[in-house]
Amino acid sequence: MSEHERTLRYYGNLGFSCDESFGFVHRDGFEIIIHETKNTSDIRPNYPSHGQDALDIFSMVNGVESLYEEFKSKGAEFRYQLRITEYGMKEFAIQDPDGYSIGFGESLND
Repeated sequence: MSEHERTLRYYGNLGFSCDESFGFVHRDGFEIIIHETKNTSDIRPNYPSHGQDALDIFSMVNGVESLYEEFKSKGAEFRYQLRITEYGMKEFAIQDPDGYSIGFGESLND
């Protein structure tokens, strides 16, 4: 299995729809494209070089707790668990097999 296939399988296991030919990964209006590089030294996630809480993507969602529980039940690898922040968010972050982190959050102030 290529690294590209492994990464798409990871997101597919979490309930994302994946187009393997083009690398589109989407769910509930959230969409990213996964590209494969020939040189793995080109893979540079923001964490840890940009700090402990650095993420590559952050998405606002409704129902962050249920999304967290779903991802947890499906074996997601977490960068950090569901938490309440000092800036008024309830959020968590997953990490994919390439080390990229996606945060999902919901404002507590709405």
